[in-house]
Amino acid sequence: MFDRTADAARPEAARHMSAMGGRVRVARESAKITQADLCEAVGFADRQTLSAIENGERRIQAAELVRISQAVNRPIEWFIDPFVVEGDARFSWRVAKSLPDEALTDFESRIGRLVGLLRHLKMALQGNSSVFSPVLRVSRQSTFEEAWVWGELVAQHLDLGIVPAVKLVEAIETRLDIPVLYVDAHVESEARGISGAMCRLPDLQVIVINRHESPARRNFDVAHELFHALTWDALPPQHREDPDNVAKGTLIKRIEHLADNFAAALLMPRASLDKLIPEEKLGDAEYLVDVARELHVSTGALAFRLLNLKLIGPGTCEAVRKLQVAKEQSPAPELYSESFVNLLHEGILRGHVSARKGASALAMTLEQLSGLMSKYGKSAPFVI
Repeated sequence: MFDRTADAARPEAARHMSAMGGRVRVARESAKITQADLCEAVGFADRQTLSAIENGERRIQAAELVRISQAVNRPIEWFIDPFVVEGDARFSWRVAKSLPDEALTDFESRIGRLVGLLRHLKMALQGNSSVFSPVLRVSRQSTFEEAWVWGELVAQHLDLGIVPAVKLVEAIETRLDIPVLYVDAHVESEARGISGAMCRLPDLQVIVINRHESPARRNFDVAHELFHALTWDALPPQHREDPDNVAKGTLIKRIEHLADNFAAALLMPRASLDKLIPEEKLGDAEYLVDVARELHVSTGALAFRLLNLKLIGPGTCEAVRKLQVAKEQSPAPELYSESFVNLLHEGILRGHVSARKGASALAMTLEQLSGLMSKYGKSAPFVI
């Protein structure tokens, strides 16, 4: 079912040049400076020199970096910070339309440092990521019915069982080597403006989820972002998407609907539905609400899944959608993840990152970092 693409591990020097060049480009574009103007400010003889730097084809000299940092009004520390991923990472966010671009940019910068810290720790403790990445064989002509097949096959491949939502995150992390991070996504007044994101780097993919969303929404977002992780090259998503209002008649609409259909089939495989719903109960809306609760999905998601499979009609679909699963009293997931905190604990213990730099990347005090570790049963490997 999966293709395995070989992303050849780049030598460290090439990776460093690529990252530095990307940061120069991002800083220049953010400052609204043309290549010609920056060349003049830095003293390059021609634009080809700057282009080579930005494309990761030429190493930047120390004196050149000083002049560039002055011209774009960025501190040198930003260019050499190992946790900065700007210029190297691409994000696709599920956010409310009302969230201003400026707020999302600020939040992305903060999450970028979290992802950068994670990448640094994985490289230091586990070495290069696998050169093989699982991908789904998809195209822009793929149908929603094909997306159902992919979702069900992925659920089988990951051995998710009758209730896939329960094992999904663990399987994504351990079987696919894609970290899943739960974050606080409170941005200004938009406490629920951000649902989640897929972050794509040359050597790492990370799923980011708002831990304060409902369990059903979190599960669907994880499955949706997994689709983007497995299809990014063939069907690249846009930088931001409103999960409740995808533009009609666009390629983006098709990509997002493919992702939604994939997620629905992954979380609600036909085998699970057949086992949990006797044929005589398919018209019982109250019973179907209980099934949605058992599968950890919303009533709307289950209703549309059953409708698409032609197991119920429009009337039953609407009746189920109008009913709500009783809110679970379970607490939100702990911040980030156990696997991430274990990496951070080990990284500090072995000297790959200082406690202060780790805390700074997470926008935490040392006391808060110690508290985070204690929630995962770890004693802080540093003195406050």
